[in-house]
Amino acid sequence: MFQYDYPQFEKKRLLRVEMLDKLRDYPKNFLELSLKEYGDGVISGCGITWDNHRLTIDSGMILWKKNLYFMEQPFVMECKAEDKVRFLKVQFMAEIREAGRITANTRIFLEDKKPDPSCEMELCRFRLQEGARLRDSHENFQDYSTGFDTINIINQPYGAPGGTTLNPCMIRQFSREILRSGSTDPFDISFSATALSSHGLVASEFILEYLFAKLEEDYSGKSNLDIYNGLLEVLRTRRSGEIKRTQGNQGKRGMMLL
Repeated sequence: MFQYDYPQFEKKRLLRVEMLDKLRDYPKNFLELSLKEYGDGVISGCGITWDNHRLTIDSGMILWKKNLYFMEQPFVMECKAEDKVRFLKVQFMAEIREAGRITANTRIFLEDKKPDPSCEMELCRFRLQEGARLRDSHENFQDYSTGFDTINIINQPYGAPGGTTLNPCMIRQFSREILRSGSTDPFDISFSATALSSHGLVASEFILEYLFAKLEEDYSGKSNLDIYNGLLEVLRTRRSGEIKRTQGNQGKRGMMLL
């Protein structure tokens, strides 16, 4: 049955081991239950910026094999132009067991090889040319796939109920562009309104069903990049239809004026 049991700290009463155990276990149990259905990936934070040949990864949380890893302070590293695709990765090290504790550390590094899925996770990728600046902001949804001098987070796994999904900032950008396009399609309005109300964090199943409704294609089992390209196709189709409709209306107005 459900219950709550909080230790009470009162003057002139001895602290018992059980009381301290409850304080220790409560936040751990709460997080484990809250993230029970989540897939591995970034849970919060871990924003990436670049300035003066240095990459900064903000503090955040990552879920990996049901363990929650915390980074309480930003991590800064050198990042100079090499004009080749490089991957910013987190490598998960083996657990260390010692008296009274279990710890597991990570290593953040840049490499020109894709992550090893057995022990590594991609945070971003990019190709920085000599003399250029690495952009960490994006002008629109399509800009997330820019090949040069732009941080690409498409393949970053983001933890969500039921598995991993696209980074919420990308879903928010897509939703804003769909709504601002003036679409009256109930699928567009429902998806975008729901996504924005949840700050962009939506289960991958929700995105897959939306893509199936819009493109009549099953994206189950496909990669983040495939799903991103599917969403990009929805936007392109929407814009193409908008241009044709505008051109048609202009023609009608022209004939009426004549």
